[in-house]
Amino acid sequence: MRDQVKSKSGKRSSIGRRIRSAVGYALAGALLVTGGWLVGEFQNRSDYVYADTPTSTLTDQLTTEKVMVVGGSMAHGWKDPNNDGYIKRAFQALNNATNTNYVYDDRTQPGASPTWAEGKFQSWLDSDHPQIVVISWGLLNDVYAKTPMDEFSQAIQDEIQESLAANAVVVFVTSPVTKATATYNHGPVERYIHTEEAIADSFHSPNVYFIDLNQDMATYLKAHGQTWQNYYGDSWHPDSAGHELAGELLFDDWIQTFGTGPVTWQSTNAN
Repeated sequence: MRDQVKSKSGKRSSIGRRIRSAVGYALAGALLVTGGWLVGEFQNRSDYVYADTPTSTLTDQLTTEKVMVVGGSMAHGWKDPNNDGYIKRAFQALNNATNTNYVYDDRTQPGASPTWAEGKFQSWLDSDHPQIVVISWGLLNDVYAKTPMDEFSQAIQDEIQESLAANAVVVFVTSPVTKATATYNHGPVERYIHTEEAIADSFHSPNVYFIDLNQDMATYLKAHGQTWQNYYGDSWHPDSAGHELAGELLFDDWIQTFGTGPVTWQSTNAN
């Protein structure tokens, strides 16, 4: 039997939808997130993203959680000199701003896709024993390969099932805005995103979350009079500044979703 859901309505279950429906970045310059951070003050948090050790204000005893990160070249951090991609940056910031120590297991692979990961995903879970699985496929590899939607859907479903069976909380994170996702591949990418989200919702599980970072970043860019051109690495990847911005947005989304405490597995009763 499947776990009972953590669905965020049938429309847009991501935290990004809640942020947009509340007021949007254009009108929410003063919106506070947990810990007193301003959504608009991204530049002021750069030090947290790059810092190597927790701040002295944290308690001595930290909760440690293993995070397994799955994705392609965008999640891997391509076009950043040190491969410090948006997910890694977000967790660096979380390590320094919360009392949770996230141990980062990087299972990203440039050129990879959900169907490529089949047959490997379970072995990663068995090896890493994560408490959290972050799945962030860029989806452009699937667009390029014209991955059939039924094959894509099955691969996503398998990733969720295998993660839940390992008692790992699943967090889907869509990728940052790039030239391709904003222009000539926008429609196909959106179709894969909607499919991914629908499958996540179909599990009706409180241990499955969906964060639409791509939409959050698009909203931010529009509100600030910017486009993908301000963060261009190449057609498929943001530059270092784009990874930084996306990491800051993901940091906010994470705090908004989970607060400043550790991410906990929620036990459910069988139907």
